[in-house]
Amino acid sequence: MVKIIQATKLLKSRRLQRLKLSKLSLQSKQISGDNKQQETKQVQIINEDQFITHIEPIKQLLPFYQGGKISIINNVIYTCFNFCVQYLEKKIQHNQEEIANFCVSNLNDYIATFTKNYMLRYVRLNDHITQFTIKTDPLFAIDMQFSPEDVYLALGGTNCMVKIINVKKNQQSTEFRVSGSVLKLQWIPIMRKLQIAIATDDRRISLFDLVANRILCAFVDFNSRITHIQFNQHILISSCNKYIKFWDTSIQKLTETIEFDIEIETFIYLKNTLIIGTESGDLHIKQQNKKIVIDSQFNGQQILKFMTCNEKLYIVTSELHIYITELVSGQIQQQKLLLGYNDEILHAKFIKNNQLLLATNSPFMKILNLDNMDVIAWKAHYSVIMCCEFIDDLIVTASKDNCVIIFKYKGFKQPIQLHKYSGHSDDVICIDVNSKYIASVSKDKTLKLWDLKNYQSEQSIKTVVAHEKEMNCVRFSPNNKLIATSSQDRLIKLWDDNLMNKMILKGHKRGVWDIQFSPIEKILASASGDNTIKLWNLSDGSIIKSFQGIAPQLKVSWLARGSELISTDSIGNIKLWNVKKQLCINTFSQHTGKIYALDIKRDNQDVYIITGANDSNLILWKDKTEQVTQQQQLQQHEIKIKLQTFQDLIRDKLFLDAAFLAFQNNYIKHFIQAVTQIYKQEDYENVVSLLSQKMAKEDLLKFLQLLITLNQSKKTYQAAQHLFFYSIKLINVNEFKDEKRELVKKLLQQLKYLTSKCFDRLESNYSSQFLIKFMIDKSKIVV
Repeated sequence: MVKIIQATKLLKSRRLQRLKLSKLSLQSKQISGDNKQQETKQVQIINEDQFITHIEPIKQLLPFYQGGKISIINNVIYTCFNFCVQYLEKKIQHNQEEIANFCVSNLNDYIATFTKNYMLRYVRLNDHITQFTIKTDPLFAIDMQFSPEDVYLALGGTNCMVKIINVKKNQQSTEFRVSGSVLKLQWIPIMRKLQIAIATDDRRISLFDLVANRILCAFVDFNSRITHIQFNQHILISSCNKYIKFWDTSIQKLTETIEFDIEIETFIYLKNTLIIGTESGDLHIKQQNKKIVIDSQFNGQQILKFMTCNEKLYIVTSELHIYITELVSGQIQQQKLLLGYNDEILHAKFIKNNQLLLATNSPFMKILNLDNMDVIAWKAHYSVIMCCEFIDDLIVTASKDNCVIIFKYKGFKQPIQLHKYSGHSDDVICIDVNSKYIASVSKDKTLKLWDLKNYQSEQSIKTVVAHEKEMNCVRFSPNNKLIATSSQDRLIKLWDDNLMNKMILKGHKRGVWDIQFSPIEKILASASGDNTIKLWNLSDGSIIKSFQGIAPQLKVSWLARGSELISTDSIGNIKLWNVKKQLCINTFSQHTGKIYALDIKRDNQDVYIITGANDSNLILWKDKTEQVTQQQQLQQHEIKIKLQTFQDLIRDKLFLDAAFLAFQNNYIKHFIQAVTQIYKQEDYENVVSLLSQKMAKEDLLKFLQLLITLNQSKKTYQAAQHLFFYSIKLINVNEFKDEKRELVKKLLQQLKYLTSKCFDRLESNYSSQFLIKFMIDKSKIVV
């Protein structure tokens, strides 16, 4: 310990010396203004040429909702996602069983889950322990609702059946049939009575009384399928087709009908205001004794669901956006947007104010604030947006609707559309911008140039049929004298500003997905579906270097000035490449799908990288090379100190302390060395007894794992078997908690299997020795 402290002091002193030296060098640079400018340029070049070897995720925008059941209790959003229930970055899952439905108790302390194999589980939320499990076959739960006091759980299914379960007593309370498959359930608490309304697909709502244990009545005045029901102060509100109907449950009669001029998808009755959600995305708002007001702020997104919690109104749309809003004086005021699912992230671009442009396989563009992860979205096109760029406070987007659109950036607000270009005859796949022009390439095989700031016409300035197959990428050179294009025809072509072809680069065996000019030299990098990244000499069109990946390469970019590359591929890998050595420096695999989006930002000495993939994950990375290198050096120094301490203990014949030091740090070779020395003085039983006195209960698990490792080596299995024989006497499985108890059992089972293998090996050795001895004896007799 003393040596570790001394080592850290030594490191600190060295850092102070480096700081003093750097201060002196900075002071010497202030001799003259001209020299200072030259030297700072040299420092920038040196810093940019330093290799990045390690990047780490610092922020992630993860999906949490992909459609289906969603619920909010006490400001916590619960969703069905990837076969489990997800909330607050936690997951409830049942091995490989797919959760099809769920319901959270009103007090937010229990959750009922229903899996596709007809299993209902009642789970405590604070520790995820299942309280009981019920097989509901043949009822498949379409809807589930807790009663207001969380005593009963109602399940309605497609087989015209409803089950009521008393979750406090862990038993079924009642079961009854209705006239059709269940669509919606709604509890109706009326004084001492407890009733439930059941909407079925035969256009009726049945009212069941739990006390009387019978259906009291049925509301049947519907002309189409019932889409939603809600209870509010004795009134049951229902929607079908273009009508909202109000039923008084106390007298069991229809009291009011409101007709709208559009089909109703869903509705909510809140603060004496009726809000209608439609397929077109418009909200129809009806206050008492007032005209219907139409709100179009959700840009044509179909309204799927309304939810309320703590005076907030949550609106779920077909884009899987969740808008947190508030109803104020009959008007919907947006407060925040949550992205439930991004689908495929096709493009990401750093812009001003630590914000990010996102194109996510949708007509909606998004701006993400990286400081607080807030999002705004607006409908920019009529079809999927493929690419976006940013220059001089202008946002340029390209889409499958064959259009290129220019927007004026307004900070963290919806941008204003300035102009729309629509000259392509097929999907616009990629664009690039400089201070004057927009270059676009399309599935129609053409390259077009558009005016960035002069909007006199909707037509392109220049057009050329650039390739024989659909095009993938276009890039301006750093000096804007060349334009490079790539295509599925495996070619890369270079054009001048008049769109005259200057050079064709041949060498890839599959389509070329991305190209990037080097910032300082006449070199072009390309990423292809043939699993390679190639560097091209633009003076003669030759291949300088080729880097071999393991999957189709989708994106490539320069990290340092001509000396380092970063690439992404179709199986979720991010690779860093040393250009000079033609080697992969490091690989990162946080994504699980095709990484389409890649961009880099330098902020003073910090380097940030953004990646987005078809797994809907967006990850912000930061260069951590310096920190990781320092940490590795410190760890290596600590290892040296510990190994030196081990040798000192061995020299002083403190073998038990040496063995325990090696065990704690997982130095297997040194552990065997120390145990062997102890065994020369003590038997293995005393070795285990002495070690166990120093071990905590958690160390016993680690000890068993160490024995498994030792048992798998021919050199150490005999010692491991001796240690296992005596350690098994000291382990009481019942002393461990549930999870660790199961782990101990698994480890013991593994050791049991390895022990049987050892016996087989010994038996084989004895048989071989016996046969050899027998043959020798026979040979002596013959002689």
